[in-house]
Amino acid sequence: MTKQSSGTLRDIGIGAAIGYCASRAMDLATDWYSEHQSEASKRREEEIASGGTLVLAGRWLAGMLGRDVTDDEAERIGWVIHRVLGVTYATVAAALTRAGVPPMRAGIATGATAFVLVDEGFMSAFVTPPPWAYLPESHVRGVVGHLALGGAVGAMLAAAHRLGALRA
Repeated sequence: MTKQSSGTLRDIGIGAAIGYCASRAMDLATDWYSEHQSEASKRREEEIASGGTLVLAGRWLAGMLGRDVTDDEAERIGWVIHRVLGVTYATVAAALTRAGVPPMRAGIATGATAFVLVDEGFMSAFVTPPPWAYLPESHVRGVVGHLALGGAVGAMLAAAHRLGALRA
């Protein structure tokens, strides 16, 4: 293995670890927002997406694999999807940082892009009801969560770079 490829693998590993941690930061931000979200918005979400996005995502993936799952199984699958996406986003941000994009810019841009492409795009096209079915507060929660994710990714990438663990 060449020195460059081992450095690339190290950077991918660092990005993956950062993504896992950042997805946990996202959870804290969205949980905080949910606690302050109106009852009308929560009720609307339950009406149109019973069980929540994680259950819907888990059911969707299981269905794609020809499996029927319980709500508990679907939620566990949904959490795995959520963590894998967080790891993927941070790995992309680490690659952007390695290509010369400042870490905070890479993190925030990746988080914002994930919100638009994944939450508002892919998820609403294939997994959840369309964006207009939700009250605006639900979308704001998504923005808050993805900005928290992006900010956490950017801050951790900046720290990794300063410590010499991540090359730019």
